[in-house]
Amino acid sequence: MTATPEQRAALRRIREVRSKRPANGEESEAFAAWREAFADALRDVSQVLPHAVDRRQALSESEAARAEADHIRRRLLNRDSGEAGR
Repeated sequence: MTATPEQRAALRRIREVRSKRPANGEESEAFAAWREAFADALRDVSQVLPHAVDRRQALSESEAARAEADHIRRRLLNRDSGEAGR
């Protein structure tokens, strides 16, 4: 099966976002922003996959990446709030 132009573009976007993973660790705003960008790219991939099971999997992974970004941001906010009170 040959990939459609839309599928190739979505996969290129995944590779592009993956290559920009921050090196400064997983507890940073940069990492949270990267996870959110990855979630967007996964959502885009889910829209062009031919099989429903694959679309659901990509959407599930997108939602998990977005939840992780939110969780990181909450931890950073709590950490910063705790440091401000010292």
